[in-house]
Amino acid sequence: METLTPETLDQLYEIINVNRSHGWSSFLTFFRGQIFDWPIKPNVTRNPSLSDEQILEIEKEAFKEFAFYSEGLKILEHFEKDSTKHAQDWHNLFQAQHLGLYTRLTDWTQDERSAMFFTIDDLKGEHVENNGVIWIYKCPYYPEDELLVNFNEPDESYHFFDENPLELKRAYLIKHYAQFPDDIEGYAGEIRRFRQDGSFIISTSEDISKPIEELEYIRPHLVKILIKPSLKREIIKHLGEDIRDYIYYSSNENNSEQTERIVDLTYKTNQKYFWKE
Repeated sequence: METLTPETLDQLYEIINVNRSHGWSSFLTFFRGQIFDWPIKPNVTRNPSLSDEQILEIEKEAFKEFAFYSEGLKILEHFEKDSTKHAQDWHNLFQAQHLGLYTRLTDWTQDERSAMFFTIDDLKGEHVENNGVIWIYKCPYYPEDELLVNFNEPDESYHFFDENPLELKRAYLIKHYAQFPDDIEGYAGEIRRFRQDGSFIISTSEDISKPIEELEYIRPHLVKILIKPSLKREIIKHLGEDIRDYIYYSSNENNSEQTERIVDLTYKTNQKYFWKE
């Protein structure tokens, strides 16, 4: 795995452009930004006191609770839910991640600006003087590589809607669809996914606590970029003041009650299941 340390924003863009996929590429390029150099692990594993067995048990309970209460949270019904076994489960999982519930997903994007934002999204100022990281994942595109689930290509990936997302055998990169109902402004999860150009890597139950960068079938396709504090400051100026409100769209103007319920449900669920003593 290659590790690079650019000194300037121009050098960072040079690295990104060299590793960006094009029409003829055998891979698709995805990015992930972090304010600190921690392992790439899903947020369900954040409590170090929980064993893998406990994580998997409470994951099911938390996800079940989220799905039960999601009707009032503007979670869209998936367009394939009546013809496939698990389409709505996949969709609920995506929405849960975007709305703040701890899941087995890790966030990735095809928009380098979104990745840059997450290297400087440090409201508490805890990592101002620490290196951030931008990961580049050059995910092999062809189906025979079995590393990409592209729900925007139905002929390739719709069969996954008949598989339980919590029982997969490999960690896949999920490039998922967007649904655009007439009242799309009220669906905070959909808007966030669209604005962040969001995709996910989904961890398997077997490797739930294993860092993504240590998986032998993913590691060769990763590039790690260290973002120095000086470059963080340059990125802040580059992105501008409004980027955070854009990224974290919450539907406040259209549905403040829904936003409050989202925050309340996800926070209480995370505390109840993942951080209880």
